[in-house]
Amino acid sequence: MMTDSSPLDLTLSHRAMFSVSDAAGVQITCHEGSLWVTLDDDPRDIVVDAGGSFLTTEHRRALIYAMKPSSLSLVVATAGARTRRAGRTAAAADVKVTFALQPA
Repeated sequence: MMTDSSPLDLTLSHRAMFSVSDAAGVQITCHEGSLWVTLDDDPRDIVVDAGGSFLTTEHRRALIYAMKPSSLSLVVATAGARTRRAGRTAAAADVKVTFALQPA
């Protein structure tokens, strides 16, 4: 479980996966590479390339798959960002909230 308010920075090798047990309000930002994000029971294919981000309000598990070697960060979005329509966001500040993360 993540208890620090700082972003969680990750590096994933090609074909590596990471799971976020409840992705609601968690902003996924790709710094390098390319990520495929899928939410449980969601038919969309979400691709996040370097410089892009994804945010959802859905309380679902997210699987993050590295389509090539990638670096990313996960951070709990501010309340204002969470109320916006789910999808890509420009940025989000981190807040002191804990959320569970586990390897896929």
